Amino acid sequence: MASHHLPHHESHGNHPMSVLGYLLVLGGFASAALWLVSMAGGHVAPAIVFGLLMIGAFAGATAIFMTLTHTHHHSPVLPDNTEAELGRYRQRYRR
Repeated sequence: MASHHLPHHESHGNHPMSVLGYLLVLGGFASAALWLVSMAGGHVAPAIVFGLLMIGAFAGATAIFMTLTHTHHHSPVLPDNTEAELGRYRQRYRR
């Protein structure tokens, strides 16, 4: 049986869960906007649903970011796979 390998590329350094956390933050802001509009329009049921979605999205993003930071010691924002990659990133973008 032949094994197939994906092409190797240099990692961008961001943890995959940080992308999910970012998407949850975006979804939380979208839900907050829909919650506010639904509440202002007098639509109680959609306002409750969007409010719960907002709380869940922000809580999920916070949990992901806290887990990445404290448990995995990986920054959810800075790419830091290795010290060399972190140094290159900081030299290029954080002068």
